[in-house]
Amino acid sequence: MKILNTRFPSRAAQILRFAQDDKEGVRTSPSPRRSRLRSGLQGCACLFLWSILICMHIGSMACAAPVHTWETVEITLHAAGAAADAYAGAQVWVDLKGPGFVQRCPAFWDGGNTFRVRVMATAPGTWTWRSGTSWNDPGLSGRSGTFEATPWTAAELQANPNRRGLLRIAAGKRHFEYADGTPCFVLADTLWAGNTARCGLGTNEDGPFFQYLADRQAKGFNTILMQYIHGYGDYPDGQAHCNEGGYAFLERDPARLNPAYFQALDRRMQALWERGFIAAVPTMWWGKTKRCLFTPQQAQQISVYVAARYGTFNSLWSLSGEYQYTFGDCGWTPGDFSALGAAVQRHNPWRHPLSIHPSARLDWKAPHDCQSSLPFHGESWLDHHWLQTGQSVDRLYNIVTRLAENRALTPAVPVFCSEACYERADAADCAYHTRWQVWTALLNGAAGYGHGAQGLWQFFDPADPQGEPGKRTTEVVPWRDALRLPGSGQVRAVRTFLASLDWWKLQPRREALRVDGRPNRLPTKADLTPPHAAGSGDAIRVIYVPRGNQTRTIALSGITKPATARWFDPRHGEFAGPAVAWDPEIGTLPPRPAPADEDWVLLIERPSGSREERE
Repeated sequence: MKILNTRFPSRAAQILRFAQDDKEGVRTSPSPRRSRLRSGLQGCACLFLWSILICMHIGSMACAAPVHTWETVEITLHAAGAAADAYAGAQVWVDLKGPGFVQRCPAFWDGGNTFRVRVMATAPGTWTWRSGTSWNDPGLSGRSGTFEATPWTAAELQANPNRRGLLRIAAGKRHFEYADGTPCFVLADTLWAGNTARCGLGTNEDGPFFQYLADRQAKGFNTILMQYIHGYGDYPDGQAHCNEGGYAFLERDPARLNPAYFQALDRRMQALWERGFIAAVPTMWWGKTKRCLFTPQQAQQISVYVAARYGTFNSLWSLSGEYQYTFGDCGWTPGDFSALGAAVQRHNPWRHPLSIHPSARLDWKAPHDCQSSLPFHGESWLDHHWLQTGQSVDRLYNIVTRLAENRALTPAVPVFCSEACYERADAADCAYHTRWQVWTALLNGAAGYGHGAQGLWQFFDPADPQGEPGKRTTEVVPWRDALRLPGSGQVRAVRTFLASLDWWKLQPRREALRVDGRPNRLPTKADLTPPHAAGSGDAIRVIYVPRGNQTRTIALSGITKPATARWFDPRHGEFAGPAVAWDPEIGTLPPRPAPADEDWVLLIERPSGSREERE
């Protein structure tokens, strides 16, 4: 993060005070000649100092050190008077201009008389900014500056995908991509309690938070599901959880925002960016508590604040976690969320994708009984959907049905399976069920998948010195144990597999499969054996064959010309054996490798010379 500080009057005053102190430090009475000489020297010194000041001012404002594109540039402003309140940053801004870009970027209050604005260059070249405010404050209004942006090298882009730009919705409205057009399948892990003291930063980036990131990065995840503010909701007592800076709100007063809390969150967000992670973030759970604290208006203030503070970090935004709970717990209405979404979008100059995270319960009043953000489909603030399909094995099949429902909506939007069934230490088949979910989500058209583990999402630490161990559930284990659950290590196989093909062109093709001569069934709570398929034109098919199919004959239609077929092992993330010829006249899947009773993935593709048929 690059820092631009506009506190030039204080720097001038400091230098001039130094000159004045030096003058007053002379205690002897000089001769008239020496006095005239000294006076002349002092005059020259003052002129010299003023020259330096002017050069420093110009250099700071117009010749700031170059920055890279998509790198956060922080502009610091200091109010001459007192700020109206903690949320006054919404009325402070800078107008940012650069190649192909003109936007007003909101500020945020950071304690005392300090306001900051975080901006970035979306293209190489010269960028200029000028500050303004809705009230007359000479320290906040009329400041201006310039910085130069340079591109990243090819090697630097390869090292960190965030350097490719912010995540956006691709032209086909079915998947996400970076700003440079590179497709991105959102492969997320869940750390709802990542911004807590028990998930600490440590003294030298060696705390539990960084240990977690290193593990998830090694396992191929590219996104972290995390709340900006944890503990006020999703806990019956509504007891907030602190981080290194204390609690988000002093004495549980939403009007008394604590900048130190968000300064600790700054370090977490910067660490995510530096390691190539996208943040998928609800502001918080507003409900699911017996002590609801926030009104819809306060939720707007808080959401606008974090939108301004974290707008330059690569993110998918969500208005709330499990939004339906606010209806009964807090007396909110669907209209309150519509107003909240509109408010966030007004403070979203970087055009982050925005949605809302639903509950998996099906007993809500219609139309909110759908495990999806679907009730808000078509509203101007929502541009993609989040799903939660259920925290039990008998609800895994919901991934298929909910994806089909949401993909059938018009206009089309990407669908993110943000929360499915978490891994559990007491479940013998947790790794298999993880594989089933992520492969099923991919082949049924999801734009991303969110993995989770009981004990890790809440970062459960029974020995937490703050007395805030995290939510206790019947399946919970300490976070270090949850980190090692085997399914998380097998998610990487999806990323390995996707690297070999144009996955973003795949469309669900379950109907192209027949099992033992009969049409392919949908999975149910009692039967997860039906296979899944996706394809692109007449050139490629990907088939996921779950457990329980070792004695069944599975046939595929839709590829009419000779191709090759090769089995992929989703447990170890590697192809098993050489490719074999695929005869469309026969159409049946080749024998599965051993162990044949396990799940397998089959890749069928035309020769590389037929690649144009995939378009």
